[in-house]
Amino acid sequence: MILFKTIKWKNFLSTGNQYTEVDFTKNKTNLIVGTNGAGKSTVLDALTFSLFGKPFRKINKPNLLNSINQQQGVVEVEFSIGQKKYKIIRGIKPNTFEVYCNNQLVDQDAKAKDYQDHLEKFILKINYKSFTQVVILG
Repeated sequence: MILFKTIKWKNFLSTGNQYTEVDFTKNKTNLIVGTNGAGKSTVLDALTFSLFGKPFRKINKPNLLNSINQQQGVVEVEFSIGQKKYKIIRGIKPNTFEVYCNNQLVDQDAKAKDYQDHLEKFILKINYKSFTQVVILG
């Protein structure tokens, strides 16, 4: 089971150059509520982007960057699966994709697509479609 710890992002969608962080460990369950435009969907977009390289909503990758800064968009998510702790860093301009397991960078010798496949098949054990249908909408 995946237990999300934190997610943080900057220069992502309408957020600026300071990190916005959500800590999922403060309570056993989390409910995200707010007015229109408060950033509820941004949390979901950041989560799916960090894990799968694409947002939850149908937004083109260049449009994920803050429209003013247009660079250094980054999302970091921390979670655990069993005894292993993971951290994924994914960025746009510059493109970044790093996976850490217990504070050690997972080997990146393969192409980015192979690295993504490894993440989905061997770490998350779930693909984008299943994640958005079961975890996000569940």
